[in-house]
Amino acid sequence: MIGDIIVTNILASACLVLLVYFFDINEKEPPWTLVKVYICAILLTFVFGKLKQFLFARFDWHFSVLFENYVVAGLFEEALKLVIVLIFVWHLKSFNEEIDGIVYYLVVAAGFTVLENIGYSYQFVLRPFVFGIQTGQMGIYKKALHDIVVLRAVSGHIFINVVSGVFLGFAKRKHKWWLLVPGLIVSVLIHGTWNQMGYTRYLGYFVLVLFIIDVVLFIWVVRKSFYFKFLRRLKCRMKSLIHEAKKINLKQDVILLMEGISGKLECLRRLEGDELKKQAMVITETLPRHVDTIFYEGKSGLIEKLLKINGILSLDRKKTGTMFWFLLFLKFLIPGFFVLTVLIHLM
Repeated sequence: MIGDIIVTNILASACLVLLVYFFDINEKEPPWTLVKVYICAILLTFVFGKLKQFLFARFDWHFSVLFENYVVAGLFEEALKLVIVLIFVWHLKSFNEEIDGIVYYLVVAAGFTVLENIGYSYQFVLRPFVFGIQTGQMGIYKKALHDIVVLRAVSGHIFINVVSGVFLGFAKRKHKWWLLVPGLIVSVLIHGTWNQMGYTRYLGYFVLVLFIIDVVLFIWVVRKSFYFKFLRRLKCRMKSLIHEAKKINLKQDVILLMEGISGKLECLRRLEGDELKKQAMVITETLPRHVDTIFYEGKSGLIEKLLKINGILSLDRKKTGTMFWFLLFLKFLIPGFFVLTVLIHLM
């Protein structure tokens, strides 16, 4: 029984790490780095759990429900996750975008939930296991284990730490470490409220609202990344060039070429990481800042520069706009469905 519980819960948690990896749409973090952070989170959580268990047994502590939810669970657990982040994540060279704060915090949260979920699983499958041993009908035990693992696969820590990850990302990228303090306070309040809501029938509504907030925050942080900043700057630059070209009465075919390039810029959304940065550098260096600063004719003339950029943007990668977000959703849904199916069959 113990082996089943440990293996299935680690698999469920590892699946979350895999999905977080797929959801990092710009420049994926090194897989081995994510694995190390995940393992360290599990180990430090184990030490924290043993220390907490020793202190409660040694001093026979008893607290009110409110203090238990907001301080013992909320403050101590969120502080531990922040310590793990500061020790194993803050200094990483791969931590170079705001969205990376969400990615790394969710990996820490996934590692943190392993032992917690094992405890829940042991609690809820003990009786079915004993019943199965006595009767030989282990199907009831397998179903109980399956149900609790699937139910706890996405724990509250994941929902809570999207918010923490946003604060972490901006604290690192803006070099404002003090943002970690309000991030900790907000995560403690959400954590404590989550636990407090667990005693009421309103937990489902709270989770739904938190999920919507997480989605909005994720999209907002994605749009703050290099990926989107580059596109916005490039669009503004093209718009300015087209305006200048019309103002000095350049030939209509040149203006049409520039407008065509402006319309194709969305195709860069198909690129990720190093490839995007490489193409961004080429386009930025090639595109003139002002139309009237270069000769219309000549080796480095405007048309030659525009044709070069048009060639880069004419590659077969035209799924843009709404399609980009739809593909992002599928990128998460398909691997998620696959790993969940495998997990269910393993149990």
